Amino acid sequence: MPPVMQTFNHKALMRIAIVIAFVQFTNALEYMVFNPVFVFMATDFAVPVSFSGYVSGMYTLGAVISGVIAFYWIGHFNKKKFLIANMALLALLTLLTTFTSSFSFLLALRFCAGLVGGTTMGVGISILINNVPPNLRGKMLATVIASFSIVSIVGMPTILFLCTHYDWHVALWLISALCVLALPLIVSIIPQDPISLDTFAKQPLDMQTLLFASSNALVQFSPMLVIPILAPLMIEQLGASKNLLPWLFFCGGVIGYLSTKITGALTSRFSALLLATASTLVFILSLLIPMLGYEHAALFISLFLGASYSRLVSSSVVTMQFPNDRQRAGFSSLQTSIMYLLTTVAFFLSAFLLPAHGMTPQSVNTLLAVCAISAAGFPILVIILQKKLAKRFHLRQF
Repeated sequence: MPPVMQTFNHKALMRIAIVIAFVQFTNALEYMVFNPVFVFMATDFAVPVSFSGYVSGMYTLGAVISGVIAFYWIGHFNKKKFLIANMALLALLTLLTTFTSSFSFLLALRFCAGLVGGTTMGVGISILINNVPPNLRGKMLATVIASFSIVSIVGMPTILFLCTHYDWHVALWLISALCVLALPLIVSIIPQDPISLDTFAKQPLDMQTLLFASSNALVQFSPMLVIPILAPLMIEQLGASKNLLPWLFFCGGVIGYLSTKITGALTSRFSALLLATASTLVFILSLLIPMLGYEHAALFISLFLGASYSRLVSSSVVTMQFPNDRQRAGFSSLQTSIMYLLTTVAFFLSAFLLPAHGMTPQSVNTLLAVCAISAAGFPILVIILQKKLAKRFHLRQF
């Protein structure tokens, strides 16, 4: 028998979505901030700035491991209590980072942060989706995904400002404080887990589960090829000045946020295939701007980030239909784990396709072509996923 869905009015649902979005904002900021902040940290740890890759890699490794473990075991835990514990641990681990100068200990802390952070997004989204009626799930999911845009618009500039004018310790103290702030919000607004653990059934890790769990990561693989070179691409290929970069990223973040919200609202009116096709066409169009040598940096980053977030929402709307409510947290954690894994692969491939001595127009165009080709398959992926969902629904009827 399916679990009983609690009844909430729209305002209550939106409050839950906003709290989960705040949790995801804090979790994403804590993960994303270490690459730029390590420029300020490296001297204190007596290592070169290039060691930031090890710091990010340890987090990613922890996130991948915890995501796979959570797929099998998260169903045995109360999701609300698990989320509270995760945010408390993340606050502690971030705080401890400011009290050490040992690079080995920093790597250990980042690995532990990955273990915690790698399951936070999956558990948070599962709580939200399990409490939202199907017709509103796309809209509420978009609210959470939009938190990643807010990281670019507000989070990163604030952290970098604190690092520049005060100290990197102050920046990490702020992130730790945000984690602590999330605790009373979770306690007071997030509902208790409605799933009965007595009837918990494990979801098999078969090829179909892996396909659905990999969809979001496959969609994000294309933009992640370009993200590492986004700044030099706009300076060298699109003629943007260094002083203009903060405003370009700010504008791109705003467009990404609006695109996420608009796509979420449109999911109840248009098919996922139509949205996936439209956003993919816009994404490929954005890549043509630098490939053809047009110096329109603002247009490029607006189309690029807007289409990237729209594609992610479209994919998420399809994949969230695959697990049942009892298995959603484990499935979402596996999704996050694969996302981190393929993001790492994309970063390495991006570096491999570019020459060591610097970016050349030919090498950049090769990278952008690979990006466009990998992105073009998204509508086909949606068709495959929807056919599998329809087939499974048909089998359940008999």
